[in-house]
Amino acid sequence: MSKIYQLFLLIMLHLLTGFQASANAMIEAIELVYEEQEASTGIYQIKYTVTERYLRIDHADDQGGYIVYDDSLRKIYSVVHQDRSVLVIPEYVYQKPDMDALVDVAYVDVADAPAISGKTVYAYRVTVADKSKEICMDIMLAEGLLPDVSRLFIAYQKILTGQQSRLLKTVPEEYRSTCFLYDQVFNEGDYYKKGLPIREWHSNGKSRLLTSYKKIQVDASLFQYEPDYEKYSLE
Repeated sequence: MSKIYQLFLLIMLHLLTGFQASANAMIEAIELVYEEQEASTGIYQIKYTVTERYLRIDHADDQGGYIVYDDSLRKIYSVVHQDRSVLVIPEYVYQKPDMDALVDVAYVDVADAPAISGKTVYAYRVTVADKSKEICMDIMLAEGLLPDVSRLFIAYQKILTGQQSRLLKTVPEEYRSTCFLYDQVFNEGDYYKKGLPIREWHSNGKSRLLTSYKKIQVDASLFQYEPDYEKYSLE
């Protein structure tokens, strides 16, 4: 075996070893668990794993798939194991209507609520600005808690808003109420700028309650999706 060939093998071995180490690298993350409920369902647990770049969402009682948001690519990957598919949601350009005159936003501290990790709890409530005073969203949040997590949640929410805005044309006019537009379509997660939600209620009947959060170490491969699955988008 020539020295040049030996050197080539050593270089290749080094590269492959380095790739394997990178693939199995452990990275820091925050794990949050929320108890969630929709209008027609019981309570279920959702786990959110957040790093500087990624957000992964897992249903604790359902291993049928998961969601990964990549902040560098500005894309959401929704994985379904049953049909071996990945729905890819890219960043769409959209025009958010001016709804400031249609809703009232109240943000007040909850004086009798205990602090969470030293952070004051606030109430963030959005109501329709007419005599009905219909509640669009009612959120309790800890001001300034885990700001890096909130940043990822905002970015993720804006990608969803782009997707929802494209689907709005399929919704009949009679269902496009102020709360529907503000909460289910053009909800950009502005409340995350104030802090991390502890308890949420939305006008579609969905609610969630933060039950735990902690720092963890996770394998970087957790945020990869199955490359052999069929990828599609709702173009």
